[in-house]
Amino acid sequence: MSRLERLFRRRKLDVELADEIRAHIEERADELVDAGMNRADALHAARAQFGNATFLLEESRQVWSFVMIENALRDLRIGARALRKNPLFTAVAVSTLALGIGANAAVFSLINAVMLRPLPFAEPDRIAMLWEAPPKRIRTAAPGPNLKQNPVSPVNFLEWRERTHSFNAMAAIAPFPMGLSGYGEPREVDALQVSADFFRVLGVAPLLGRTFSSAEDVPDGPPVVVLSYGLWRQQFGGDRSILGRPVQLHDTPYTVIGVMPETFDLPFAHAEIWVPAQIAPSSPPDEGRYLSVIAKLKPGVGIPEAQTDLNAVAGEIARERPFLSRDWTTNILSIYDQTTGRVSTALLLLFGAVIFVLLIAAGNVGSLLLMRGAGRQREIAVRVALGAGRARIAGQLLAESLLLSLAGGGLGVGLAFLGLHGIVASLPALALPRMESVQVDARVLGFSLFLCIVTTFLFGLAPALTFSRARPDDALKQSGLRNTARGAHRVRGLLVVSEVALSLVLLAGAGLLARSFLNQTSVDRGFHIDRVLTMRMFFAPARYHEDAHRARYLQDILARVRSVPGVEAASSVHLLPMTGAVSGSCFSRTDRPEPAPGLEPTADFLIVSPQYFSVMRIPLLAGRDFNERDGMGTEAGIVVNEAFARRFYPNESPIGKQLNLCWNIPKGTIVGITANARQTELTVAPNPTVFLDNAQAPFYFGALVVRTALPPPVMARPVEDAVHAVDPDQAISHVETMEDVVSESVARPRLESVLLGIFAAIALVLAIIGLYGVLAYVVTQQTREIGIRMALGADSSRLVREVLGHGLGLMLAGIATGLVLALALTRYIGSLLYDVKPTDPLTFIVVCVALICAGLLASWLPARRAAAVDPMLSLRWE
Repeated sequence: MSRLERLFRRRKLDVELADEIRAHIEERADELVDAGMNRADALHAARAQFGNATFLLEESRQVWSFVMIENALRDLRIGARALRKNPLFTAVAVSTLALGIGANAAVFSLINAVMLRPLPFAEPDRIAMLWEAPPKRIRTAAPGPNLKQNPVSPVNFLEWRERTHSFNAMAAIAPFPMGLSGYGEPREVDALQVSADFFRVLGVAPLLGRTFSSAEDVPDGPPVVVLSYGLWRQQFGGDRSILGRPVQLHDTPYTVIGVMPETFDLPFAHAEIWVPAQIAPSSPPDEGRYLSVIAKLKPGVGIPEAQTDLNAVAGEIARERPFLSRDWTTNILSIYDQTTGRVSTALLLLFGAVIFVLLIAAGNVGSLLLMRGAGRQREIAVRVALGAGRARIAGQLLAESLLLSLAGGGLGVGLAFLGLHGIVASLPALALPRMESVQVDARVLGFSLFLCIVTTFLFGLAPALTFSRARPDDALKQSGLRNTARGAHRVRGLLVVSEVALSLVLLAGAGLLARSFLNQTSVDRGFHIDRVLTMRMFFAPARYHEDAHRARYLQDILARVRSVPGVEAASSVHLLPMTGAVSGSCFSRTDRPEPAPGLEPTADFLIVSPQYFSVMRIPLLAGRDFNERDGMGTEAGIVVNEAFARRFYPNESPIGKQLNLCWNIPKGTIVGITANARQTELTVAPNPTVFLDNAQAPFYFGALVVRTALPPPVMARPVEDAVHAVDPDQAISHVETMEDVVSESVARPRLESVLLGIFAAIALVLAIIGLYGVLAYVVTQQTREIGIRMALGADSSRLVREVLGHGLGLMLAGIATGLVLALALTRYIGSLLYDVKPTDPLTFIVVCVALICAGLLASWLPARRAAAVDPMLSLRWE
């Protein structure tokens, strides 16, 4: 500690030590004066006897200080002065490094929030998500995303909870939007129905009050609610006396019993309130599958053992209830995999891309340092002649590199902070899990500092080792400098080849993602999105419990909306296209033998109102649309899509044929055929689909789709007013245009494509600047040689070809290396591509041609400069 203290009081201690030395000399001089010498001779003799004061000062300093730290601080001070004397070089190097480090900091912030930051639950490594997985015949018939993560039926959940032995607790989750009224304008809140063990599984205690008890999680149990921290602060002003008070949800008073902490939320299922699921043990087996299941593994039990246990129970259930579960299996994921599964590949891709950008930036700065070092060779040789060792020279050069890295890192973190705001703002909710925690925190700053240190050696080590080899006689001899310059020139050429290779990999990846994104957005959706306004509603079960009442209520809303000036047509669908949701169920043909239980064919089911196909501009190919004849109490009319007709009626017309439905409607007659339209995602082809009329199979929720003559945003308020004219307490949410809905459905692939394109563009620009810098420096160094050749009659066009050939040679070497890397690496992004192969020849050809053209442009400017050299001016100094 004493030596550390002296390190920061060095100047004062130097003065004290110098005073002490002076006192010794003065004392000896006084003794000599007393012996008869004059003062001047006495001082001279005293100094001679004492020895070299400067040497003794340095020896003493080594005893009471940290020499290495002192030398490092001295090198940093000298490096700072050297960089201040060359502001243009410093600005270019710092800006280049800021791009590389800033891009890394931004992407690492996303990875940190999504993949690295611990989940805010107790023992998250023991929390798992449980799913059902449909039989292979269903997966083949209806391809789509996450087929191994099919929701769970209530009956199967109860059986799993009772029969399995691998879990401490198991809870069911079901999204259930609810209308909140009585606090200003009615609004819809994101709600989750959860069983009582939900909070026990996650192990998070409430901020206020308590969570659900088993007595409350029973059919017809008391209506209680737990609030999220955000809703408590926003809607109720953080009132701590809210506990025990009622809030109006779906026209039913719910008693508030608890408020959860601010950080509590599922990363893949956002909620503002939680209510008891109250699943009845007597639920009908054909109720459907709509639950997510979360469970806490017992200590020492891993996912493989739990999977075996759950599969055994699922097999027993399949034998007992083949109608519902024949050949169905299960799938267990850790909550971490559930959170990151769909985005981890994309984030790691972006992280690899920004690492490449940083390597290219480091290569560029390394090349700049080599060029700058060539002009400092005499200075370095003189330092060696004065006694500086190779380690001291290398340390001095690395100190300058460290200062550049730290300055670039500081600026890069600032750029990352600004970039993150743009990234988060461009993504809709849940496009990336845990987006609310994306920030530049201590871990990101630590990572940035680590990058600064690593980058220092990446770009600073080669120049430091190259120029620390200088010999003292090089200060006086030109040949030695030329030998060092030739060595540096080879290193610069290697750096350019590496930069071009890495740029090609990034450009190829960006090109593949861009083509994939264009393929997605240009796919035939089957419906038109222009001038369509959408809004979603959930109908209060307490008020609209009866099917007939609920069906008539939606008809009244549609009648009001259709009468609004500017509305051309209006309808509803229970699951809006491009939101990733669709219902599925089984059916059978009445004119065929009844299939064995559990072997019935399946199709997607959508509940719509009349005019739906007209609003969405989905062509009606045969038969008719729903109309007033399709009402409660009449035989159900069914409309099917073209995929359904081709698969189940390949050689006949389905019009007039009857179907048995595994739905709340037992039977119906096909009255129409529509063209195919995509429902869940743009990348998922239309499945066989059955459409039912909401007047005959009314749902508790639905989305209005309104085709307008005026811009949809202008019509939003009049349409909302029309809905509230029917029921002032009806909550409305997600008011947006169909264009916005489709845009949000491709937000993540668009972001991946744009970010990788930006990083690839940065890499290309840096690589081309690096090539230009190397060639321009070579031309500058060879000005005298070029002048002599031109004085002897050399053709300027030949000089241009030589420089262009040199640049093209570096480019081709980089392209060849990059092609090998790209072909090896792009296969890892195959899961992110749609309708394009990772080795797409067209993309690689375009990228190579673009690189060659850019390289020729970068080479042409130095080549023209070489051709313009005036022999008289270049040789005048001789």
